[in-house]
Amino acid sequence: MRLAAVIFAIAAAVAANASGVFSTNSSGKAAASEQRLAALVGQVRSADYRGDRAALARLDGELAALPDGPLAEYREYWRGFALWRRAMNGFNEKPAPDDLTSDIEGAIARFKAALAKHPDWIEARLALVGCWGNAIYLAGSDAEKRKAILEDAAPTFRFIMANAGDNPRALWIKGGMEMAAPPPTGGDYAKAAVTLRHGVACAWKESALASSAPAWVPTWGGPENLMNLAWAYSKDPKNPDRTAALAYAEGALTAVPEWHYVRDVLLPQIEAMPAAPPAAPRAEVPPAE
Repeated sequence: MRLAAVIFAIAAAVAANASGVFSTNSSGKAAASEQRLAALVGQVRSADYRGDRAALARLDGELAALPDGPLAEYREYWRGFALWRRAMNGFNEKPAPDDLTSDIEGAIARFKAALAKHPDWIEARLALVGCWGNAIYLAGSDAEKRKAILEDAAPTFRFIMANAGDNPRALWIKGGMEMAAPPPTGGDYAKAAVTLRHGVACAWKESALASSAPAWVPTWGGPENLMNLAWAYSKDPKNPDRTAALAYAEGALTAVPEWHYVRDVLLPQIEAMPAAPPAAPRAEVPPAE
């Protein structure tokens, strides 16, 4: 079975987790709050993929208006997610918006608030690692700021790198670090690709197990791992692979057809890569005499 066909099948399976589902056994005000949270989470995920930074800022405010209750940790998580992805989408804009640092700092505060309500929650912890990675990039050459971020991030970073397990979102973070972080943690695209492919496989399994999970439970990660694989195969300084990069990018778009970054930024970059040279013909072996 060709790589593209395998990726297409996996992408179709994880597509449902790119939007989330919702069901409730609650009634009255609790049910209304759950329905509102579910609706806002769906809008956040869609706005992220569409690259709609204005909507993500608005949705952060709408989530903030939800009342405290049993789902407050999810309210804080998705507020952090909205600001995190608002910043990440901003990285694709030229010139770069001037609010990226404030978005990342806001996201970190919200994920920490989620952790205060749900200690040791891996979903908030892995998201913090992603935010801290963005914060280090934004710190640029400010050595003191970078040092402070690293001191804050180090324990959680080590935990996620050692305990990603079969969590597709943790594997996405880990694979990204294996590419982007300085050696010895990063700079190994082949190692990152192994991690990200494991992330895709785990997302495929999770898509079946999480088919009835409420929309506010984090189940993203399948499309993100496909996207990072496309990026890795297109940017690998040693072994770029246009065919594999195209297959993974098209897989990500199969899962999320509205994904602005993949459709309008990454895919054109991959398509502009030079085609691989034709394979050398096999030398003919003369017949035995």
